[in-house]
Amino acid sequence: MKKIVLFLTIITALVFVGCDKEDFLDQPVQGKQTLDDFFSNAQNAENFINGIYRKINGESWWQVNFQRQINEMATDDNWAGNTEQPRPDIFGIAQYNVFPGSTYFNSFWESHYIGITRANIALDRIPGVEIDLEKKEQYLGEAKFIRAFFYFDLVRNFGGVPIVSSYNEILDPSINDKTRASVEDVYAFVEADLKEAIGSLPRKSEYAPTDLGRATKGAAQSLLAKVYLYQEKWDKAQTMAKTVMDSGEYALEPDFANLYKVGFAHGVESIFAVEFINNPTFSEVGGQFPITNGSRGDRGWGWGSPTSDLENAFLSEGDNIRLRSTIIKHGEPVFGDPEVSEFDGIPSENKSGRTNRKYYTPLADRPEPYARGQIPGQYIHLRLADVILIHAEAAYFNDDETSARNSMKLVRDRVGLDTNMSLSGTALRDAIWKERRLELALEQQRLYDIRRQKINGVPRIALILGPNGSFVKYNTEESTDPFETTNLKESQDSGALFDPNIHMLWPIPPEEIQLSRGNIKQNPGY
Repeated sequence: MKKIVLFLTIITALVFVGCDKEDFLDQPVQGKQTLDDFFSNAQNAENFINGIYRKINGESWWQVNFQRQINEMATDDNWAGNTEQPRPDIFGIAQYNVFPGSTYFNSFWESHYIGITRANIALDRIPGVEIDLEKKEQYLGEAKFIRAFFYFDLVRNFGGVPIVSSYNEILDPSINDKTRASVEDVYAFVEADLKEAIGSLPRKSEYAPTDLGRATKGAAQSLLAKVYLYQEKWDKAQTMAKTVMDSGEYALEPDFANLYKVGFAHGVESIFAVEFINNPTFSEVGGQFPITNGSRGDRGWGWGSPTSDLENAFLSEGDNIRLRSTIIKHGEPVFGDPEVSEFDGIPSENKSGRTNRKYYTPLADRPEPYARGQIPGQYIHLRLADVILIHAEAAYFNDDETSARNSMKLVRDRVGLDTNMSLSGTALRDAIWKERRLELALEQQRLYDIRRQKINGVPRIALILGPNGSFVKYNTEESTDPFETTNLKESQDSGALFDPNIHMLWPIPPEEIQLSRGNIKQNPGY
């Protein structure tokens, strides 16, 4: 993206990144002349757009990506995992003993609003840059896509949030009077940005290889399909997902194991992804998850350990192809890494003795030093299988069961699984939901899925977690897993404290409430 994963020199001159303990909705302008210089020519405008991308995964591992990882720990797919160095702030979120002032919530919020501010600056200033009209439209489309991406992330974590749509609003003293917009208004804002981005962005095939990773028309359409799905706008979600499927821009990766393989970034299935590289000259340009997710017996930190419940879901489906590319288990070979015949999941320090295979880096692909922020690979935010399953789910709820079955079959065919084409009613719905769990496992989709999916009006998360939840009962009454049931340094009843009256959203950072003079209201129960 001229590898967008990389260099932010222009933005750091603005102190958006250096703010500490100040409201990110209330930053003083750092000099109008400086901004004029930043947008004095086409190259500077492109540099500024590139800087916005840096906030998608945060500019340091803990700002955004670790909260996404903790979100996974708060589901039936992951334990917190690291039992050698238990952290109350991490375990508290994973086990729903939530501290509202957690640095992870605060950093996630702040990083997203910094990104929104950068996008707003670009949208305010790029129209005045002397630049080719087509390129100008592309840059504006990228800024709108990324701004929509940030607001979508915020609304599904916190609910309604303040909407700031222009940098000029930051200069207005009344910024502290901003209140939370409704969830509906935030979604409407996201939809509007994405629709405009669709009309401005190139297709993936129209980008040069050096620009792969930039936002595309297909990325905006795919995100819009997901936004419709979250709002249960089934007909619109089905139509938009089908548009992406029929675009000819993407295809399912023939070999599931290649999706996260080092060197396969921006493959045929990838719709929107961030590529990581190894470049010791720069910090934080490589991946974090191979270390933070990695086994403590394999130079990792041991966070986010896959559960035996997730493994059982694969086994019940006879799904060995996806299982071996999703979960590594203590004492077993690592699929795709011939140098490891017996993996050290170190169960005495890891709740489940299991590790996320998708973010594992084979020994032959590891740089030296093998360090956080310097590991090659990619993080996929949107891929075609996700869109196909959005189509399947939306079609089901749109009373188009034939299309739902056909789309589910596309995903299952890739991994050699038969599809029961007579499935109907709730059995079909449950099969589609299970397919999402297996296909997208450990890709940080699960929490959002089980929050939004409902059975008879009840969010699925309330049936899975809580004192009577199926996951809690499995672990406390049924499981005989030799690792999980013997390493009790992480509580076996994790998730039992889940309360649907509180935990359908995370708390608004208390600092933001204080700095807004109480105009921003906290979510119920916190």
